[in-house]
Parts: sequence; structure tokens; C-alpha cells
Amino acid sequence: MKLARSKALLIALALVASAALPAGAHQPVFLENDAAKITKSPVLVDGLISFAVTANFTKAGQSRHFRFALRKDEPLKLEYLILDRKPENQLKVAQLPSVTISSPSGKKFSMKINERTKFYEPYGKQNYLFLSRLSRAGEAGIYTITLRSRAKASALVAVGSREVRGEVMQISTTEGTCPEKLKDEMEVSKKRASQLVGLSERASELCAEINGWGYRVVQRDGEDFAVTMDYRSNRINVKIKDDEVTEVTVG
Repeated sequence: MKLARSKALLIALALVASAALPAGAHQPVFLENDAAKITKSPVLVDGLISFAVTANFTKAGQSRHFRFALRKDEPLKLEYLILDRKPENQLKVAQLPSVTISSPSGKKFSMKINERTKFYEPYGKQNYLFLSRLSRAGEAGIYTITLRSRAKASALVAVGSREVRGEVMQISTTEGTCPEKLKDEMEVSKKRASQLVGLSERASELCAEINGWGYRVVQRDGEDFAVTMDYRSNRINVKIKDDEVTEVTVG
């Protein structure tokens, strides 16, 4: 199972290898074409960890999304940057990509462009411009960030501040990833549920939340937990070993 999880992490890292970092500790994530759809956008499992999420736009009217999770009483920290180069540093405010935040409770607000502070990042040897920074009390749950272009440009949103390696949950149809949410899913198929094998416990819990599934841990590190015997076709039961999902059943 660890092999499946390691493989998924390697794939995620390969996809983001070309993204630049705004700071040496920020883990890069590159938003591909699939991220044009919210339900296929990647999920940063821990929104406290430093991530640098980059979107490259070729024209106006394009959108890219990503999501991240916070727990109760955890702070929300975001920074919006662009590379200090053409065409980005020549664009007026009205031409730069917009960044909109949707909170777990459904509130929407934008990152207002209110600065152009130069910043040199020595790790990647890149010059950046800070456009906006936000720090406030967060909500428990999953946030969605939407970047929308108004001209050809690249944009970067930095999330969190903890300088450790984080987990990026990909949305796909393979083992070790989270399946895309289906409309009006009344019954979870064994195939869709089994995809969670190889995810961390936290990622599997978030995947269930995204899909609207019931979720419970029935075993952790060999210890079985008492659970009700009722059967629910939209609930998954997971077994965990060393913080990794080893088995998933429906019911």
C-alpha cells in the first residue's frame, strides 16, 4: 500500500516540477487543464503547509481552481504573486488574473490587488511582485480558490506557512487518488471506494467529504472499533495502518 501512496506522490511531484517557488520552503503545485473544473481540481490536504500554486493562462477568460482544507481554529493565509517579468509586470490591475476565495460556509471574497512589492526568491533565483496578502481566522472545512485570467499571464497563490512536505490529493480514476464527485450519487460503488487505498487518513476523510459520503474508521493500526451494524450504501468504512488507508468497504 505504501508503494501505491509513494507512486501517487511521485506523480504529483512530477506534474509540478516545472513550477517556480516563491520561497525555498514552498512546495510547488502546477494547475493543469483538468483544474479548469472545480470537481477535478487538486486538494491540498493541509492548508497550514506552505504551497506555491501556479496557473499559466494563454488568453483571457480561462479559469483554474484548487482546494485546500483547514481544521477548526486554524488560520487562513494566502499571498498572490506574479513573476517580475513581461508580460505580467506590464499589465494594469484590470488585466491581471483575479483570485476569488470560496469558504467552506459558502462566503466568497476576492484578493484585492493593493501592492507591487518586489521580492527576490533565492532558491529558484526568481524575481516576484507581491500583489496581495491575506491573513485572518479560518473556517473548518474545504476552501476553493479560483484564478480567472483577463489577459495572457501567469499567477501564483501561496498558501500556508508551515515549512514541511505536504500531501496533494489528486482527483482521478486510479488507486491512491480521490474519485470525482458524481451528481446525485445514492450508492458508492466498490470500485470508487477502493480508489482511496493508499491515501492518508486525513486525505481519505476529505475525499469522503468532497463526495458527500458517510465516513468512519473501523480499524486503526490493528485495533478494531465498535461500530453500528446498520448498512448505508453511501458510507465507506476504512482501515488505517501507519496513517495509510489499507482497505475500504461500503456499508
